[in-house]
Amino acid sequence: MGYAIPTNELTLTDIKNFRGAAIEAGIERAMKLGIAASRLELVAREAEPHTDFALTWTNEFYVEAAGPAAIGWRLVGDLAAASQLANNKVAVFYKIANADNNPAITAVRFRVGANGATTLGSFFTQLPIDIKLEPEVYLSECMVYSPQQFVFIEAYWRVGGVAAGEELSFGCFIIEPTGGTIS
Repeated sequence: MGYAIPTNELTLTDIKNFRGAAIEAGIERAMKLGIAASRLELVAREAEPHTDFALTWTNEFYVEAAGPAAIGWRLVGDLAAASQLANNKVAVFYKIANADNNPAITAVRFRVGANGATTLGSFFTQLPIDIKLEPEVYLSECMVYSPQQFVFIEAYWRVGGVAAGEELSFGCFIIEPTGGTIS
């Protein structure tokens, strides 16, 4: 299930290794699924929230809608719907960040399916984000989604009735065939 690692506990080399491992996990999944005949036919790029997850985020930046009425889990995004990946894209989440100065979100879980039937991983973020100077954490294991899977991500809100949303964002690579988004 994994755990969250604060950036102040990582070296620059560690961070480069996390990012490299995320890209490699995505390429391995893409190759296994036959998305490309060789690694040279694939590109890795940072995910664009609306372009890659149009049912979850309205624009090309991560933002949460106003908090739920009650404490508990809620789908992330300002549209709060699970997005289905295109048939030739792999998504690999490797980092969570919350730019709010007093985060109401304390955990994030990654699930699969239109209704989130299967949980890939759950990460408690309150301790590393709330009391540290850095607003981000790396995931001890990356969360990999295959083509046509629903990306169902939930955040746990520790307070209900939050009038403003939060800037909960994600480090995520998209692995796709060359020419899809990047020539």
